[in-house]
Amino acid sequence: MERKGIDIDSLVFETVRLTSGNAPKLYLNGEQVDVWQEPYSNYHSKSPVDYVRERITTLEKEGKDPFPDIVGKETEKELVKEGLFSGSPILLRGERGYGKTTFAKAIGKLLPEKTLTIKECKIYDDPVQPTCFSCKAKLTYQERVELIFTPRIWVRIPGDPMMTTRQLIGGISIQKIREGYDLDHPEVFIPGRALKSNRGVGYFDELGAVPTSLQTLLHELFEENQVTTTEGDILPFKISTIELASTNPANYRGTSPIKEPLLDRMETIEIGPPETLEEEIEIGKRNTYVKKVHDEDPKIPDWHLRILARAVRLGRNQKESEIAKKIQVAPSCRATIKLMDHIKSKAVRNGREVPLFIDYGKDFEIAALALAGRIEVEYGVKESKKEIVNALIEEAIRRTAKEVYDKIPAEYFDGFYSDVFTIASRVNGDKFLSIERSLIENLKQSKATNVAVKAIAGDVDDETYLSAIEILIHSIAVCTPRYAARKDGGYILREMVESEGRMRRVQ
Repeated sequence: MERKGIDIDSLVFETVRLTSGNAPKLYLNGEQVDVWQEPYSNYHSKSPVDYVRERITTLEKEGKDPFPDIVGKETEKELVKEGLFSGSPILLRGERGYGKTTFAKAIGKLLPEKTLTIKECKIYDDPVQPTCFSCKAKLTYQERVELIFTPRIWVRIPGDPMMTTRQLIGGISIQKIREGYDLDHPEVFIPGRALKSNRGVGYFDELGAVPTSLQTLLHELFEENQVTTTEGDILPFKISTIELASTNPANYRGTSPIKEPLLDRMETIEIGPPETLEEEIEIGKRNTYVKKVHDEDPKIPDWHLRILARAVRLGRNQKESEIAKKIQVAPSCRATIKLMDHIKSKAVRNGREVPLFIDYGKDFEIAALALAGRIEVEYGVKESKKEIVNALIEEAIRRTAKEVYDKIPAEYFDGFYSDVFTIASRVNGDKFLSIERSLIENLKQSKATNVAVKAIAGDVDDETYLSAIEILIHSIAVCTPRYAARKDGGYILREMVESEGRMRRVQ
């Protein structure tokens, strides 16, 4: 950039505001544009808070949820909206894996998909209200300035005890400017992550891990939208950012207390686990690998979804589960997601799309892969993690099986059992039913079996039909164990005794 005649002090420290009367010629994709007219007028001159307020207002008038990516959490959503409307920095506090980052990303989606910025600006400056000295110089002294559309800005600033001022804020040297260095030269200005979030969202992931000395710098950033380096140099421009942060509870391992003056500048919103089993299932389904990468339904039947999500929730709830009392660090929603991922992928590896119990592993080792690394056992507990995981899965299966058992229509119960007993093979004197595809064709001829399947699954494809047969028989094994028992991937079945009346009454 030609420096002759440029007043450095005014560029660095004074405000520049453009109008259609004093602006240079502005170009977008090689064509001159009037940014004060449609369709460009809504892509500049507004703060991120302004955009978010407008978007929330519009969505609520249309009866739409501003945070469709968030399952449940209606109270938390309302608090977040209030915080955003007031322009307050927001601290999302909760244990790992409960959706703090998902919430932060959902907030970012309220911003426009793109905004107009000055080409090559390091902090995505507004073409009408520039804040960095390089953009001020271009708009003040050049006859022609190139603009570009910049995608929605969402910057993650990871908490790191080794973080430096340069990484967080960046580096600036007014002296280098005075020595004649170009305003865009790296020795003059390199923005840190906090400044790169200008005109977007800056998300401080695990704020408690940011060094105390750097937390002090954030006081000014959160309150006055400007920063001062640890050496006392004020960066001579203000940024416009929605400041979000997350932290684990203060007593959680690996976190440091956030300084009280910084907390005082933020609105703290607690983010807890899903309130219901249904919410837990929905979070898991939305975040499975096949859904996120291929946008495909994971095709896991409801009973398996309930088993997997319930096992995780049993690990959290000491009032509902004695097993949870042995767990110090409970499993998060990530455990639910990975349980679904692993069971689904094991089914695919076994040549199916729909899971069966065999996909959990002979000794639930596939389930343990998702759970064991996501729990910590209380000191002095005799059981291993693997044993605790097995207990969680077994209890979840037992409770889900009882739900299935109660859905079997009473008038077709005996007929269903008689059908599966009849087609079972005789092995060493016992009737043994192996859960395999060959069952489907025979059992689909039975009205009683079809009614029982439809009662728990509706109209389904063959693989889901087979999985439904399995859970129906397993529910009988759980609730009337004298007649059925699981063994070697199948079930030993025993004939009903007529004198005892209908089998359904025997529990």
